[in-house]
Amino acid sequence: MGRITQASIVRPGRIGRRAGVGILAAALIVAGVTAAAPRAEAEVRTVATAAAAAHSVSETVPAAAAVSSVKALDSDQVVTDPAWFTAAYAEGFRLYILASTDWGTCTPAAHAQPQLQMALDAGLKVAAYTRNPACWQAGIAATGPYSTRLQFFALDIETGSPPLTRDMITGVQELGVRPVVYSGAAMWPLLMGETTEFSDVALWDTATGPLDYPSWTADVLAPEPVPYGGWNDSGNLRIGVQQEFERTLNGVRVDLDSFDAEFLY
Repeated sequence: MGRITQASIVRPGRIGRRAGVGILAAALIVAGVTAAAPRAEAEVRTVATAAAAAHSVSETVPAAAAVSSVKALDSDQVVTDPAWFTAAYAEGFRLYILASTDWGTCTPAAHAQPQLQMALDAGLKVAAYTRNPACWQAGIAATGPYSTRLQFFALDIETGSPPLTRDMITGVQELGVRPVVYSGAAMWPLLMGETTEFSDVALWDTATGPLDYPSWTADVLAPEPVPYGGWNDSGNLRIGVQQEFERTLNGVRVDLDSFDAEFLY
């Protein structure tokens, strides 16, 4: 996920549940964009990704049939120019996931609603998350009238987060929004142990590494899913995967993701 980061702030994560390019010839330098400092969590995530990769072949999911996938991006960055969203759509992105509160807090982000409107105007589907999953209520409230347009709200379960609870999930549902869980194979056990209690909620996985952006195509099965928490077996695969952190896209720092096209509506 992208964020409005400060030197002292750690980076976020997201969640998901199944219900439901060409690149511009010249990079657009977007006016009015607030740049973010590198996130301290990038190192944590790199370690987590490496740990997940260390799982034996026997622990990975058997080869699955190709899943129709779309490109997505998540970010906490402030963008004031609608042209940035238009450019993202032109580059093949179809889902924009916004941090809807100020980083690490439950304070509604002033930019949330204007950016959701710009994304929708550009043709993008939208979703939201908060770095602290306990802020789910404030995070959805921050989207105002756009809450009915959210594909999902992600509960971010990663290093530095409080544990996931069933009350968080039902609370999101009671506000009329789909919950998803954002986590990773190395991070989940640190917070949640071996529980599979929440595997009924769709998973937005994280398994990042460097991408060759010019040749990158959306594929929710890349890299190969690693089972954890009751997810990523052949009957309960993730519906999204975060594939690269901290890509600068037309002047804005974002994370790159792939999502199952059938999960979106």
